[in-house]
Amino acid sequence: MAGWIQDQRPGRAPYLGPKMVVTDVQTASMNSDDVKAGRAHAAAALGLCLVVILLQTLMPDYRKPVADSLQYAKVIANVAEAIRSGGDVNMILGTQFGPVYQIFAGVLAAMDGGLLETLRCVAPDKAACDLSGLTSLFAAQAVLVALTVFFVFLAVWRVAGDVRVAWLSLLIVLGIGNFTNYTTLILTETPTFFLFSLFIWLFTRVLTEPDGGYRELLFAGLALALTGLSRPPYLYLFYFMVPVVFLWWRFGRREQLLPAARAALAFAIGGAAVLLPWLARNYVVFDLPSVAGGYGTQILVERLAYNAMTWPEWMVSFIYWLPDFGDSLATSLFTEEMWKRLDWYHPDSFYMMGRGAFFMEMRAESGAQESPLGYLLREYVWGDLATHVGVTLALAVRGQWVGKYIGLIGFILLPACIWMLRRRGRAGVFLMFCLPPYFMLGLYAFVSVNVVRYNEPLIAVFALSISVVVISGVTWLWQRLRRPRNH
Repeated sequence: MAGWIQDQRPGRAPYLGPKMVVTDVQTASMNSDDVKAGRAHAAAALGLCLVVILLQTLMPDYRKPVADSLQYAKVIANVAEAIRSGGDVNMILGTQFGPVYQIFAGVLAAMDGGLLETLRCVAPDKAACDLSGLTSLFAAQAVLVALTVFFVFLAVWRVAGDVRVAWLSLLIVLGIGNFTNYTTLILTETPTFFLFSLFIWLFTRVLTEPDGGYRELLFAGLALALTGLSRPPYLYLFYFMVPVVFLWWRFGRREQLLPAARAALAFAIGGAAVLLPWLARNYVVFDLPSVAGGYGTQILVERLAYNAMTWPEWMVSFIYWLPDFGDSLATSLFTEEMWKRLDWYHPDSFYMMGRGAFFMEMRAESGAQESPLGYLLREYVWGDLATHVGVTLALAVRGQWVGKYIGLIGFILLPACIWMLRRRGRAGVFLMFCLPPYFMLGLYAFVSVNVVRYNEPLIAVFALSISVVVISGVTWLWQRLRRPRNH
């Protein structure tokens, strides 16, 4: 299937997505044998995800919670105690963090006394706690991660239209264990990645179905809004995706204005059903006219420290921040003055600067303003936009190396992957599939120090990229080897 697939309905312009895609088990157009085969693949994939991730989670010894996990443990314990006693959960949740993880884990702890006791123990960072009490939480998180990887499998199958690509991608994601790394951490990553992968799967259903899709858009908007209530930066992706849905419907599917507007409205309504009640709660209880209060000023100040980067440091950063070997390569090629501030914990690093004297100076300066965050954006972002965008590019490159070498190899193979998918009429769908995680990569680099763990969903893009190239290469080689025998 070469080039762009043409929509065969009379009077319609070309449709830029695939006309027929062999996808997950819910595609009504498949015949009964295909449905059975699809269900078998899906069931096998889900079973493999559950078995592998539960084993990866529950077999090793648990790690003692540290850093941010301690703060979450305290909030979750307080939520659980309030649920048990009928206390005011609203005041405990506050507005600094999204409520999804705290409610999810808090309900578990309210039902499991052993979990609640362990959370009470680890929250003040005591010397010794019986971590086995965390098993119910970690097992539940393992199930969420298994579903996360399963949704990646279904989405990749949709995009590539080849179950072999989906299976190889699944094995890559399970093998490197990127998502599994968070099942035994008390952090928001597990529900965030689960909800985001659910959104991605629903979104790929929309992209690959030439007719309808309004129901999937409604639920996709709902899933992405819940992702934003798990980690607030994803709210910006929700706002961004509303016009994207409209533009895809109008130009990607060559629909008229009214159906395109209806599609965007369906997506927006799904998100609004989640966000408006929470917005009303924040306004009534905390007099906060926004979905999240957060700590954006603190995060942005840490990011602004990197704008002090010199041009030589900027160029070296693309080597120093390469995964695994980049720092050692840069230190062997350049003097310490050119790379020391790029390190995480060097006393003179940008990161330590943003958490030390620079942080105190900027907090004091912005704190004297009526809107500290607005002041920082106006004076230090928009006021020096060229520098901020240049540094954002470097931080975005650093933040995308998920899975270390898998991320690097997958990124290098992206052009070949796009070329191969274009020959099958699927390049447009693939680029749309890449858009949400790459939007988040750019957003995180623009407003934060962009830790790699923020961008774990990119592993789906890179696993798909590697799988398409490998499967295409193996298929081509197999056909070449068989050709002489056929003659």
